[in-house]
Amino acid sequence: SSSPRGQALRGPRASRRRPSRGPLGAMAKLLGKKKSGRTKTALKYNVQKRVREHRRRVKKEAKKLGNRRPQRKDPGIPNSWPFKAQMLASMERQQQQKEKELAKRREEARAKAKEQQQQALLEKQQALEERARQKQAKQAEAKKKAQAKKGEAARSAAASSSTGAKGDAKMEDEEEDEDDEDEEEE
Repeated sequence: SSSPRGQALRGPRASRRRPSRGPLGAMAKLLGKKKSGRTKTALKYNVQKRVREHRRRVKKEAKKLGNRRPQRKDPGIPNSWPFKAQMLASMERQQQQKEKELAKRREEARAKAKEQQQQALLEKQQALEERARQKQAKQAEAKKKAQAKKGEAARSAAASSSTGAKGDAKMEDEEEDEDDEDEEEE
């Protein structure tokens, strides 16, 4: 026997039957389960990092373009304030003093930068001159060594010749004199 809808079944089939979901129950079954709002921690931190980087880039661009927030205007001193004129005068004096101080600092900084630039230029010139002197000294030393080797070779050749001709000796003396004159010119 079939039971009318809504009445509980009795017997062995009673435990297997699901309760009815009602009219919205079928719709929920079609849509599926609602997805959880929970996210992985790594994804959460990656998103935070991207947002942070994006904001940093936007700020950097704004700074490059010079789009700064407008500064709030000074509301000034109300007319009902006692000794308003004196206060305004003192504020004006302070402003002028700050401007003078700032101008003075700028001048000092410019003078210091100019002095440092001149000092660096002078040091560079001295370094170049020192290098030139060292190069000349090395060249002169190399020349002396070459001449000494030449002299030794000539002497050994003269010593090896048993004749000891006076003409060869005169030529060697003339060559040495020419070498000495070259060194003196340098």
